[in-house]
Amino acid sequence: MDILIKSFNRPYYLDKCLKSIYEFIEKSNYKITILDDGTPQKYLNKILSKYPEISIIKSDFYKEKSNAIEKNLDKINCQIPIKLWIESVINSTDNFLLLEDDMWFTKPVNLDDLDKNMLENNLKMLKLYWLGNSKLIPKNYSKKLDLISIYKPNLYIKNPILYYLIFRVYRFKTRKISKLLNIYSDEKALNYYTIFATAGAIFSKDYFLELFKNHKNSVDEGLQLYNAVELVNKNLGSQFGHTNTELLKTGFASSATNKDYENIYFDMFLFNKSLNEAWFKNEFESINNIVNDLNYNDIETILNKANNPKSTKNEWQKWVAAFKNQYIDFGCKID
Repeated sequence: MDILIKSFNRPYYLDKCLKSIYEFIEKSNYKITILDDGTPQKYLNKILSKYPEISIIKSDFYKEKSNAIEKNLDKINCQIPIKLWIESVINSTDNFLLLEDDMWFTKPVNLDDLDKNMLENNLKMLKLYWLGNSKLIPKNYSKKLDLISIYKPNLYIKNPILYYLIFRVYRFKTRKISKLLNIYSDEKALNYYTIFATAGAIFSKDYFLELFKNHKNSVDEGLQLYNAVELVNKNLGSQFGHTNTELLKTGFASSATNKDYENIYFDMFLFNKSLNEAWFKNEFESINNIVNDLNYNDIETILNKANNPKSTKNEWQKWVAAFKNQYIDFGCKID
């Protein structure tokens, strides 16, 4: 099975992700490919020296983005490398594992066994990660096996057009009326994520490519969910699954891009540069504790040493709290 990892300018997290693969994936027939969108070459060289078996494929935007990062430019091309993702999936195994660079394994797993389960049950997608949020996995199952639980989607509305009108049209009055009539609820909306994931799952190739149908070179989660509902509507026997134990975690210490929060003044690109350099010089170890997130005390030390007014320790602490609260608010469990 192929393992594809989306990567952008956080080699310290990518290091942790790769280390966890070698630590926890039991002997299986897998190949790791990094889909990189702009991590400066010197950091990729260090990654390759640590993990010489992996392959790295660069996006069409790689040169422009990596140059902007190295030169500390204020503006960095925000285009998403969809072409790279789709071409890599087309060339992948029929079932493939898709990860983000800030995801890591926390428990042993055999990918060959999961692949066999997917093939035998014709699954479209198998989740390995849901942030402890029971709303993102179903309540009813068609089959429970030793390693995975299998379900057919139990969606409120399977018609893709009605789904779009009720759940994706963000006009306040429509949403308010829908709630009053008990047509719309946040729980019903989250239920659609039982058939969708951006990463942290094993996808069948055909299903992933279906999600990106009509993508118009932009990542539109609403469109991807619409495509997922449309496929389920056409194939009422479609089956999905998740591992019986959540196998992955994700990090909340940083983001690949700047996320703006009210009254928080923090430059994520400068933050990542500080951590990247510390990691590159072996002054920051991201894999000491492979199960938990990065050591926040170490990060604070790095920020104090960098002494950059645009990426201070205090503003970073506020940024992390706001970032985590986004997920806590809809039921995720954050360590």
